Amino acid sequence: MKNSNKESIQSDGSDGEKMSEKPTLVRRGIRTFYGIVEDSLENKKENYDEICHAEDRRIVNAAIALRSRLSSKEREEAQEWHRNFSALVGEWMC
Repeated sequence: MKNSNKESIQSDGSDGEKMSEKPTLVRRGIRTFYGIVEDSLENKKENYDEICHAEDRRIVNAAIALRSRLSSKEREEAQEWHRNFSALVGEWMC
């Protein structure tokens, strides 16, 4: 029988194989529509502006689509409702 004298080849004394002696850190980033970008203040501002712009366009497009489906009488009623609502809550909400 062979006498196997195993010595640890790792610096921490373990026998298992390791890929690297350095700890692996998770790469952090910001998830965007275009993938993950570097986590920096400039990228955060740019991503926020892009999301705000996309949401504003979505709302405007929905309002345009709704207006195109309304009859002239329904448009007048919607305008009157909007005027009354604006008078009640003020311009800060509209």
